[in-house]
Amino acid sequence: MYENVSEQRKQELNILKVWAECAGDTYYYSMPQSRFDKNMEGCEEEEFFKAYSRQRKIGLEEFANEILSQIASIQHSEELHYLLDGYNYDNGNWTVMQCLSNPCCDIRTARMVYWLMSPDYYYAQYGDLEHVPESDINIKNSKVLKFIEGKALSQGFAHGLSSEYEDAEVPKTNEYIEKIPDALFADGN
Repeated sequence: MYENVSEQRKQELNILKVWAECAGDTYYYSMPQSRFDKNMEGCEEEEFFKAYSRQRKIGLEEFANEILSQIASIQHSEELHYLLDGYNYDNGNWTVMQCLSNPCCDIRTARMVYWLMSPDYYYAQYGDLEHVPESDINIKNSKVLKFIEGKALSQGFAHGLSSEYEDAEVPKTNEYIEKIPDALFADGN
């Protein structure tokens, strides 16, 4: 996989992934400078330090817009897939949503994200994605799942990545007929 992504580009995307995770995080932004310095001591060469420092310098919105612009400029489905492959979902959904919103995002990338976010939990627990209560700690994930379902139903994802990009977590058959779109299953192309 990723034969069309050079080693240099992979390094750039790895850095972008770190910066994007920071763009979706507000924890360090409003922290007093002395506390930030103490928390980041010894991390000055790390990409997350550079990213949070830039965020604190230019502001949340401007920093997020810079990173959004970089993700939006990606024109290859394979690169978007690379950004989300192995993504740590504990880092929030901001990066995920930026990649999914890119017109070059492939259905195989969307399926990987969808099934790693465990939609079956929401369907088993609440019957659908519409009735997930605000009190559920994963309410934000259900909104990402709804976004993916909507874009899949409107055939808004690209269809260019080969089957080698199909994540092993993606089921082949639809056990949730009339709930989850067929396009979100491995045989749904």
